[in-house]
Amino acid sequence: MATKLLDFIYATMYKRVNDPDSPYWLPTVLKDVRTSDGRTLNPLAVDTWDIGELGGDEGKTIGDTIASAWWMFVGAAFDDAKDRGVSGLPDNLDPFTSQRDADHPFPTLSLTAVTVEGLPNASVGELQNLTPTDNGYRGTVRVTTAAYDTHGWQKQITVKGTYSLVQHVVVIDDPGDGGGGDGLKPPTKVVVKGLEGVEWPRQEIEGHGQFTVTARDLVFDVVLRAEATGSGTDRTPQLAVESITVTSQPVFHLDKDSLTIEGSTIDAQTLDVWKQAAADAFNSADAGKALTAKLVGTLADPSFRDQFSSTVTAQLDKALDGVLGAVPKGTLPSDDSGFPAKYGPLEIYLFDRLRASVNDTASGFYPPTVVLGASSPTLEPYALADIDLGSYKIGVATADLSFKGGSIKGISNILIPVKDAALTEGGIGATLRFGRLPGDAKVPAPPLTITGTGVVSFPDADTDADAAAGAEADAGAGAAAGAGAGAAPEHAPSDDDTIEGDITVTIAQPSATAALSFTGRDADELTIGLDALTLAIATQDLQVTIHLKEPSPLEKIIQQVLNKDEVKQKIIDGVQSTADTHRADIAKELTDNARTVIHAKLEG
Repeated sequence: MATKLLDFIYATMYKRVNDPDSPYWLPTVLKDVRTSDGRTLNPLAVDTWDIGELGGDEGKTIGDTIASAWWMFVGAAFDDAKDRGVSGLPDNLDPFTSQRDADHPFPTLSLTAVTVEGLPNASVGELQNLTPTDNGYRGTVRVTTAAYDTHGWQKQITVKGTYSLVQHVVVIDDPGDGGGGDGLKPPTKVVVKGLEGVEWPRQEIEGHGQFTVTARDLVFDVVLRAEATGSGTDRTPQLAVESITVTSQPVFHLDKDSLTIEGSTIDAQTLDVWKQAAADAFNSADAGKALTAKLVGTLADPSFRDQFSSTVTAQLDKALDGVLGAVPKGTLPSDDSGFPAKYGPLEIYLFDRLRASVNDTASGFYPPTVVLGASSPTLEPYALADIDLGSYKIGVATADLSFKGGSIKGISNILIPVKDAALTEGGIGATLRFGRLPGDAKVPAPPLTITGTGVVSFPDADTDADAAAGAEADAGAGAAAGAGAGAAPEHAPSDDDTIEGDITVTIAQPSATAALSFTGRDADELTIGLDALTLAIATQDLQVTIHLKEPSPLEKIIQQVLNKDEVKQKIIDGVQSTADTHRADIAKELTDNARTVIHAKLEG
């Protein structure tokens, strides 16, 4: 089975996790995630995200834009100082200009009071890279955010908060003809004082305000570990989120209408320039990468990761309890020895859950429930094909015996005890035990019975009377008074040389062995194969009685013949033959029942 069982379970849940009408729909499950310290996933609240330095050509452009805006502010401050009569000022600012500070050349961006909405709006992809661990498996699931635009969700993640955009600038001596090249110059050594709001020649300036950014196409990979934890009867399943890594760079879009900006060096003249610089900052590649890293980093933080693990484990428990029924603590079967090596602890745990389920009267897999629900063929009662029982001496004549119109009552009185089921190389092997239940309004009480019509045919009509006479002689009945030597007795066979009677076969606690195999991508495609179904019945456990439809001295001797071991074995073989004929139909009934039960339980 190796990874097939996990692939099967994941494929079954995959449909439901991505189905908005399912109780397992991922956005519904994730929207209520809450960490132990009270943080929620929707909205996700973060005190501070330090986006950091915005480098490259985009960072240079933003920094240059801010430096230009600052120089406009310096010019206004210079004019104001002139008007106020500040002494020691140069005649004008023509010998100078502004530039990014060589010591801090790039702008930095930080976000505070951040809220993120829409993170639960996600879908999952196929399970990939599934590999065994000591106690289970590890695999990767791709998660795509902003997956739906229904049920109140939008196809975007929304990030809101306040921001701070900082740039270090300096006043430099204007190179005039530009012959200084592209490098950043040191600040001027000329001292200018008295410009309000200006730190000459070097200043750290900041713009801040409100922002709203939307993101699309955020995709990340989640590494999940599925294992059985604990030991013995106290084992439980566990899903753990090991890591979350981003696999795509989402597209961020700044809502310019929501962007505000203010700062001590920002005035009406420079507001639009600053606003453009802020927009460029949010739209820069560095900001996008950093914001993506902050989003995924927050989700991958141990507090959230642990909560995700608890949430997905709870969903797994819910699914298993729904399909197989809850198992009270300490009652899980644990006699797990001798199974093929290819089965690990997780497969054995899930198999033990199944073994518990088939012994739970409330389960849809409880064998009496499955048998009573079968309709093609009907298993309670179960119709048998006609059985040729062979030719035997009846009195002094030879007769052909057959069993027609037979049906079995009591198949629904069936159990599969925990100790009688085991994992095999091909699937599951089980021993079916009949007649172990006391019986009720639905399930017949033991023993299992086979009823039908026994037909005794005398192929040689001339010996019919001899057979009857011989039977009466054996019974000590004697011949009729005054009858001739060849006269027919009072209870001779009918003219058609056939005697019929009602046969009842009782079988004391029979059993059968079954070999089951399982195929299919998921529960909706599950197919159960009944690879073998073999009766385990001893002839001494059968008791056959017959009541002839017409009184006859042959009844006793016919019953004696029917209770011969060789005749009983023919009855057993006939039942086995019918079961073999219907094995594919019985397997289909098992398949249909399993699909119906799983579907009903998971649709909740």
